[in-house]
Amino acid sequence: MILYFNATGNSEHVARRIAAATDDKVVSIERFDVEALRLVATEGPCQLGFVAPVYAWGLPTPIIEFLKTADLSIAAGAKGGERPYTFYVSTYGSTTGQSAKFARDLLHERGLELDAAMSVKMPDTWTPVFDLSDPQKVEGINRAAEAQIDAVIEAVRARRTGNMMRHRVPLFASCAYHAIGLPRMQQTSKFAVDADRCIGCGLCAKRCPMAAIEMRDGLPVWTKPECAACLRCLHHCPKFAISHGKRTASHGQYRHPKPGVRMWRLLAALLPNRERRSAQYDEGETDGAAPRDLFVECQARK
Repeated sequence: MILYFNATGNSEHVARRIAAATDDKVVSIERFDVEALRLVATEGPCQLGFVAPVYAWGLPTPIIEFLKTADLSIAAGAKGGERPYTFYVSTYGSTTGQSAKFARDLLHERGLELDAAMSVKMPDTWTPVFDLSDPQKVEGINRAAEAQIDAVIEAVRARRTGNMMRHRVPLFASCAYHAIGLPRMQQTSKFAVDADRCIGCGLCAKRCPMAAIEMRDGLPVWTKPECAACLRCLHHCPKFAISHGKRTASHGQYRHPKPGVRMWRLLAALLPNRERRSAQYDEGETDGAAPRDLFVECQARK
């Protein structure tokens, strides 16, 4: 099984490509089901993968909490006690920091040993700093990422081991910046809403991984002092009504283009409750069902 945390589609895209190439299942950590892990551990390939972005030269809070609390014990007994090949992939914009070490330490505490750590450079979606307003530049980064994903797939298939992450920084610097920088990034006081643009759809509140947003009088209100700093609310807002500081309004919104999604939405339309299935995949929420699974189900119903 391949588990991912995702705000704008980068890590999901990487996870789905690896899963498709290794005949595995992919599930968001926000919809993790230990029973599904049990099934995959006994019937699927003997591997356990994690894909997540780099935040402040380390791991995002949701993936940290997941690795600390999720029941992953069944994975250790996959296929008659065989230890699963365990890997971690960081998607990053400028540096991977020391995300491999942070992930390795957390997994070790849960009785799992990290075999390999890899990385894929993708558009950095922290738009208070990084400018994603040039579509050609963003497209170029995503195009270059495909070759890096190919290399990750090759490494996973070959069961390669070791820390293969690129653009690392010294451990002391990474630890210091993650400890100081991440809490600052997570402060919700910097969020603002343009009331003239907001249509009150509530998508931001519904999709916040930290449940830090509530709708009040038709407008989003950040009710917690800290959030995940994923900017999912900003990048998914249909009217770009949410900002974080002074620069995000000019730095653009971003969602990974997900090649082929239009075709899979058409295939999903052949299934019962097609509106829900199509919308879920469009939003990156297929409950672990890869496009391949939708295709097989559609074929079976012809």
